[in-house]
Amino acid sequence: MRPKPLSTGETGAAVTGRPTSGSALRPSLGTWRLILLVIAAAAPMAAVIGIVPTAFALGNGAGVPLTFLAVTVVLGLFAVGYSAMSRRVVSTGAFYSYVVQGLGGVPGLGAACVAVVSYTVFVAGALGYFAYFCQAAVTELTGWNGSWVWFAAGGWLLVAVLGHRRIDLSTRVVAVLLTAEFAILAVLVVSIVGHIGADAFPTEGFSPHAASSGAPGIAIMLAFTCFIGFESAALYSEEAHDPRRSVSKVTYGSVAVIGGFYVLTSWVTVGAVGGDRIAEVAARSSGTLYFDLTTRYLAPWVTDVMAVFLATSLFATTLSIHNVAARYLFALGRQRCLPSAVGRAHHRHGSPHIGSAVVGAVTALIVLGCVAAGVSPLVGLGTVAVGLGTVGIIALQCLASLAVVGYFRRRGERASWATTAAPLLACVGLCAATVLAVDKFELLSGSTSTVVNSLPWLTLAVFLVGGGYALWLRSRRPESYARMTELMLLNGEQSF
Repeated sequence: MRPKPLSTGETGAAVTGRPTSGSALRPSLGTWRLILLVIAAAAPMAAVIGIVPTAFALGNGAGVPLTFLAVTVVLGLFAVGYSAMSRRVVSTGAFYSYVVQGLGGVPGLGAACVAVVSYTVFVAGALGYFAYFCQAAVTELTGWNGSWVWFAAGGWLLVAVLGHRRIDLSTRVVAVLLTAEFAILAVLVVSIVGHIGADAFPTEGFSPHAASSGAPGIAIMLAFTCFIGFESAALYSEEAHDPRRSVSKVTYGSVAVIGGFYVLTSWVTVGAVGGDRIAEVAARSSGTLYFDLTTRYLAPWVTDVMAVFLATSLFATTLSIHNVAARYLFALGRQRCLPSAVGRAHHRHGSPHIGSAVVGAVTALIVLGCVAAGVSPLVGLGTVAVGLGTVGIIALQCLASLAVVGYFRRRGERASWATTAAPLLACVGLCAATVLAVDKFELLSGSTSTVVNSLPWLTLAVFLVGGGYALWLRSRRPESYARMTELMLLNGEQSF
């Protein structure tokens, strides 16, 4: 039957596209399972160990805690508009669907292409990181120095299997890994506080003078990268039991939990090392800063455990972002922007199994290409691919903020904090972060190559290609273009 048109005052949720039999994902996620997937995507332990020391060394030193707080506020503003949109548009397309409904089909399909490329490339980079640190942990613990390729292959296979199955299986795996990484860092923080008391919370950590010292722009850019993945709650909205409420709760909750975690950890780190020494110490031992602190305040064997959990944290991130990329492909296939087979859900698992297989195949090709070229899994595959994906995702967040404003304005609704002011303020902050990420891409990529550090401009090229494809659809296949931009009601079940 034909769906009813959406009225301006409609309070029911909505879903973009025209689902057909076999194209519906199975609702199996409660609020807590959803928040675990979202937080895991941000890889808190990997961010703390790998990125925070770089922010100390190359950014603003003791001002990093205040920088994290400021970035948390900006992303909180983003969450305000994002959550308002999630209560109206329920779709596994998330960014793509929001941009379509707020700004139109042409920029919407451009955003879809950027999302697919950015998240898929990010998966390959995260897998490279996982393989490197897994190899390092196994070598340290057992003495066996096998090639990183074997660890990459093992991680890839496990991600492929979990991506094929129901999403709740992934959440169980993620729950265990996420609990472990939070626990060990929490124990480190408690131990530092137990040893040095109130000195673990120096006022310098929230001093405007410290935050504005050094290179605050670099610290801001790096802080934004630590949150990548928090926006993925809306991707699972069709698989949530109560999408109108849970997506909003999870988005706010993930920003608060991840932001609070980074602020507290970096603040205590400044206290443990000293505000006047943190930049120097981090520069001298950026890759081992937290391992050194763990050995000092806990025990050497705990440092070995931390190395293992760092690898599992990166596996959880790889799995979570793989699921995100698969769902973008699923949304595009369901709306016939890609072959319809990609938009089919598994008859038993209710998962986007073909989209997952495509992401897995592309990931394998990227990794094999790097192996053939002799590229390092860390400074090469990991840093470049994750950095490139990060640029695209931050740009999408900026575009989504504008889409929120456009969506509510197109429907003639009165401007408010949630629909206009907060999204616009977030857009300003996210645009600044995008510019910084492009300008300082060498810090994300770890490369001095001009060619490599020009890769972020591919994000713009991908967006233009997607927009051009949308124009072609509108001209040559108007029915496909109309399907892409339709809005259908979701009243407990999808309308067909």
